[in-house]
Amino acid sequence: MARAARNAGRKTARLGLLIAVTACAVIEEPPGGPPDFTPPVLLSVEPDSGAVVPGLEDAVRFQFDEVVSEGSGGGLDNLVELSPRAEEIDVSWKRRAIEVKPQDGWRPGVVYHVALLPGVMDLRTNRMEEGRYIVFTTGEEIPDTRLAGTVLDWEEGQIGQRAHVEAVLLPDSLVYTGQADSVGEFVLQHLPRGEYVVYSSIDGNSNRRRDRREAFDSLVVQLDSAAYSVYWAVVQDTLGPRVREVEVLDSTAIRLEFSQRVPPGPPDATGFQVWALPDTVPVAVAAVLQSAAFDSVLAEERAAAAAAAADSAAAADTTDAEGTEAVTGDTTAADDGRTGAETGEGAVQDTTVVPADTSRALRLLGTRPALASTVVIRFAAPLPPGNYLVDALLTNISGALGESRRAFRIAAPADST
Repeated sequence: MARAARNAGRKTARLGLLIAVTACAVIEEPPGGPPDFTPPVLLSVEPDSGAVVPGLEDAVRFQFDEVVSEGSGGGLDNLVELSPRAEEIDVSWKRRAIEVKPQDGWRPGVVYHVALLPGVMDLRTNRMEEGRYIVFTTGEEIPDTRLAGTVLDWEEGQIGQRAHVEAVLLPDSLVYTGQADSVGEFVLQHLPRGEYVVYSSIDGNSNRRRDRREAFDSLVVQLDSAAYSVYWAVVQDTLGPRVREVEVLDSTAIRLEFSQRVPPGPPDATGFQVWALPDTVPVAVAAVLQSAAFDSVLAEERAAAAAAAADSAAAADTTDAEGTEAVTGDTTAADDGRTGAETGEGAVQDTTVVPADTSRALRLLGTRPALASTVVIRFAAPLPPGNYLVDALLTNISGALGESRRAFRIAAPADST
């Protein structure tokens, strides 16, 4: 009887537990829900763009319609830009909001630019493809100014796409930042009037910073209402170029490859000396040329030689076969109006019209010669086989002087027997 009572009690307990679980399942909302493919929506920004807020102490607040992911963009710090640039920026996640503030607070009487970049995501990783840019001031009137420019990567001979721009206001050293677009053009608006040192750098690692080994250009710009400048970015080396390699073109010329780009135009020939080893006998140098200039001169010389050979052959061939009638009149075939494709003559031509790129950056690139890292030395006479030494003294784009030397060898001609 006792065992039966215990079994009955266990059945009753199990039944009660089942009823409780069933009841809980009924009153709870089902997990999940309908799929959400909509990115967060930015509802408001405080203070709004154009606001004048003297004595501001609160953070700039971007308010969204749903909870956003704290890991957006690999970290919210990566999605916020503040100008003038602060030493440290506090970027805080507030579930449905992102707050931004300089760690040392807002400075009085300063025009601030705050950019929220594309990339904010919700908890289901739906990503915002647009950002938001605001301008406000902590005291001064927001100026109606426009600082614009075109950035060219002169180092590589191409457009300075997505170049990083820094405008440093003097004498306060406030740094306003921006970015060029896909055609190398940028516009910074509503900057305080005054004198700026503007840096434009090729942001190869996309970290929105001007790194030491990145090509850049800088100009002093006076901004009253609007200003526009062209920036030719190159690597600013403080050490001069050095010879990396010597290529023997033939017994009359060698090509020197340097460690960096060299200035356009003919190099100073007095900076190049060549000696025959082992006695260091000086070798006469006829010319020192940029590689492009050497290629052009060589092509002209070959064309002239070919023309002279053709004239000589024509003059030598004066024999006219007996009985050969001189052909007079127009010997061209009559044009029957048919195309080459219709007559089966000639190759089919591609008539596709490719629209020319008329962007300002590409037009500007054509106004300066391309930079190169090679120079050609031509000798006054062919060098006999043997060992030689070349000494090169050359400046780079920044004016830094470099001196270096390399040995090379003129090989004996191959035995044709």
